[in-house]
Amino acid sequence: MIKLKYLTTSIIALTTVFALAACDDKPETTTGEKVDEVAADVNNVVKEAGEKVDEVVLEAGQAADSAGEKMTEMVDSADVAAEESGQKITDMATDASNTVSEAADSATDKASNMATDASNAVSEAANSTTDKASEMSTDAANALEDACESAKEGVAAQDTDC
Repeated sequence: MIKLKYLTTSIIALTTVFALAACDDKPETTTGEKVDEVAADVNNVVKEAGEKVDEVVLEAGQAADSAGEKMTEMVDSADVAAEESGQKITDMATDASNTVSEAADSATDKASNMATDASNAVSEAANSTTDKASEMSTDAANALEDACESAKEGVAAQDTDC
């Protein structure tokens, strides 16, 4: 959710930059340059989102490793008790081992699903951002052309084609 908010904030900021750039007295940048800037910004957002996904996957893996280590310690303790207490304790150790395997499998599956979901979300966000950047670029080019034609009409220029 935070990634989506960051992406939305980035899009709003880019829209503001385009709007201010259209009103600037500085030499105008080309639409291609603006699109390149937006593409670079989108690329940075996607990279940051990918890094966040990597962090989440790493944390999930570390949690699974930690759980596995703790369960292994429990199994080892159960083995010592089993040697001292007989067959009933040995059965408990086997059950604990099975639980460890199931927990590890479950954690691995969940981490994989999280990574897949995050990857899909990043892809969707990148596609959406690219589409919006393209729309913004077209809108900016149209606004610049309209402003040019209006300015030429205002000074009664012979050629009003921009």
